[in-house]
Amino acid sequence: MTARIGYQNLLESGTVVASSENAGYPVENAYDWRTFDYFRPAAGGTISIDLTLSVAASADYFAFYGQDLSSLSGTIKLQYWNGSSYVDCFSAVSPIDNAPVMKFFTPQSSDKWRVVIVCASVFNIACIAFGAAMVMQQGAYLNWTPPALGRDTQLINSVSDGGAFLGRSIISKGIRTTLELQFTQEAWVRTNWLAFVRHAEQKPFFFAHNVETYPAEIAFLWVEDAIPPARNTHYGYMGASVPVKGLVE
Repeated sequence: MTARIGYQNLLESGTVVASSENAGYPVENAYDWRTFDYFRPAAGGTISIDLTLSVAASADYFAFYGQDLSSLSGTIKLQYWNGSSYVDCFSAVSPIDNAPVMKFFTPQSSDKWRVVIVCASVFNIACIAFGAAMVMQQGAYLNWTPPALGRDTQLINSVSDGGAFLGRSIISKGIRTTLELQFTQEAWVRTNWLAFVRHAEQKPFFFAHNVETYPAEIAFLWVEDAIPPARNTHYGYMGASVPVKGLVE
């Protein structure tokens, strides 16, 4: 069971240029980690989002959320520059719904990256991220709710004066669960966890809780409050439990 967190986003580290963009929906909207604003091109077709870095950086994951490509028969993929041409990191993805997507691939290092979106119609996309995923040493499996099962809903019942049930309103508030750091070596925590915490204190992130068994169960998460500090749970090992909210569709 391998759990991975996608929070590093190389798009935040260099110069980003889109081949086409609507002035009211600039490309910056695609990597600000907000789901209420969108990148929208000026026209349909093959749209590229080019990233140029000052120094080469490595990536092994690509993720996106908040798009209408699924209803417009669009595709999306990531490419890296190998010194002479752009090479696909993976085959183009054709989203079937608006669930968050994470694609993992063999690590590549480059100073030029390109997101290619092919869609005959003008599309919208809220969040694109890629970089080096944080691979957890242990997955969570006991006393823990997978994001796909953590429905957070508010039920409002209508009842007559005589007590008869008249109906119910269901208000979806996404999902609620915890991000579990379990039985993890102190050295790993000191090297990796704090950098993630600093990101999560400000921005959302992508989470794949079981890459091998449930690769499609991806969540777009954010913390609800101050993140509890990691603590020593066993000699040489640490843990933490972080309440999170998020979206899975």
